[in-house]
Amino acid sequence: MNSPDFDVIVIGSGLGGLAAALTAKENGCRDVLVVESEGVLGGSTRLSGGVVMGSRSRLQRAAGIEDGEDDLFKEYMAINVWDVSAGPVERWASRSGDTIDWLENHGVPFYERLIFSGDDRRPRGHCVEGGGQAIVDALVPRCREAGIEFALGNRVDELVREGGGVTGVRAGGETLTAGAVVVATGGFGANPDYLARHYPIAWVPGETFYIGADGARGDHLRFAEQLGAQLTGENRGLRMLNPGVDTMHEAFLPGWTILLDKNGHRFCDETAPYGILDSLMKARDNVGYVVFDDAALRPPPELAERYGDAYKQIWPNHAKFKPKHYTADVMEQFKDHDRVHIAGSLDKLAASAGIPEPDLCGTVARYNQLVEAGEDTDFGKAARFLNPIATPPFYAVEVRPTAIAHTGYGLRIDDHARVIGVDGHLIAGLYAAGECTGGIVGPTYSGSGSSLASAAGLGRMAGEAAAEYVLPALA
Repeated sequence: MNSPDFDVIVIGSGLGGLAAALTAKENGCRDVLVVESEGVLGGSTRLSGGVVMGSRSRLQRAAGIEDGEDDLFKEYMAINVWDVSAGPVERWASRSGDTIDWLENHGVPFYERLIFSGDDRRPRGHCVEGGGQAIVDALVPRCREAGIEFALGNRVDELVREGGGVTGVRAGGETLTAGAVVVATGGFGANPDYLARHYPIAWVPGETFYIGADGARGDHLRFAEQLGAQLTGENRGLRMLNPGVDTMHEAFLPGWTILLDKNGHRFCDETAPYGILDSLMKARDNVGYVVFDDAALRPPPELAERYGDAYKQIWPNHAKFKPKHYTADVMEQFKDHDRVHIAGSLDKLAASAGIPEPDLCGTVARYNQLVEAGEDTDFGKAARFLNPIATPPFYAVEVRPTAIAHTGYGLRIDDHARVIGVDGHLIAGLYAAGECTGGIVGPTYSGSGSSLASAAGLGRMAGEAAAEYVLPALA
């Protein structure tokens, strides 16, 4: 029997792919190839903010933050009402701190200070100095030093399956054989057809846009069809609120806004993590209105500092958050847009936006009472963000969650990142990591850093399992 061209072929060069390739090499594989469809390495990782969620890392302990062994797992499962694949999530979560340490050992430059990833009880967000590109810049040289090869600009057309197992890939008319294949191709946010089909809750023709790499076109879904692999996670992912006036994504709302449903009712702490807002919008027909007044846009000098403190998110690797859409200049630019409503009184604002007048006016009156009392007893927004909505003109910007940051429909894996077939059996020699996996993201995206954390963690799991699978043939 001829030896394969490579021990392991990894498809995709984002964090999941790089982690899988380097781990396979560290676990005894001799010849490892990373195939990247685009002309640049890094996938969507290089475009990310560079926050990696992890529990019980060296950095977390050094910061004096104590996490229980299964705290991350329990909180992750709770926020997703246990509607995820518990096996791989539990193994990923239990090893997440070790994965941070592994990344740090390989030169990923983390800040010492951690942040809250989402609604977690303890800071678990490890911020990378230089963002996602710095992760790629650290790991690619380590891969090259280890002898890992890269092939750029090669989109894999199909996986080769012989004798019940995956034995290689075909790209551009060429076949390369391998002892094992790791699929780390990212999501399908850059493929409108797949978005409409598998993430319809996020799909608004002409408005939905993707915050990620152009190479994220859903190749894993083609592979699943070819091989009979299980898929899971329809309508899962991460959506961010967008006013529809442009394709500039804005992760967080300023604290001086209120967010209303189409009936004019407030329903959350407006400074909540974007994953929470995404989940809440699902129950409200995915339509909301960001309401504020002119004092927020043009605060008097004595209140400028108070209005300038509009975000509870403070990342050491990020400039101070500032509004992107909710500014005087943008409101002036889009004042005639059908999603932007401006009026001299609240009743006229309600009429313009099509919101019941008594409800909108009553909601603002209630909110202003809470502001005056200095405590948001309705939804718990921090007191420093409580500013009255009382200075005309008033603004109501219609928003929909149509900025796509992550897609969660993908290959079902077990707790060793092995791909499961529709017949319930493992597909021999096939592994998956990162955004192309399904069942990891649940109804609520858990917070900043969870996608990079699962990419790195599942990538390491896939690399280990692939190496274990091919090592007997290498002996």
